[in-house]
Amino acid sequence: MRAHQIMSRQVVSIRPEAPITDAIKVMLAHHISGLPVVDSADDLVGIICESDFLRRSEIGTEHERN
Repeated sequence: MRAHQIMSRQVVSIRPEAPITDAIKVMLAHHISGLPVVDSADDLVGIICESDFLRRSEIGTEHERN
């Protein structure tokens, strides 16, 4: 199998200054698990993926310690 066989052809992206809630909404609306983050020149500066939202104190998903 090759990358082109499973990749998304219609790329959806978000800007670095966008709120995390916007990123979550975009990912849910487009049924995607990874979201490229691009700057104003459309250069890739990072990628947000589903696992980035797990166990984050900022969004209330941190692991509870006993």
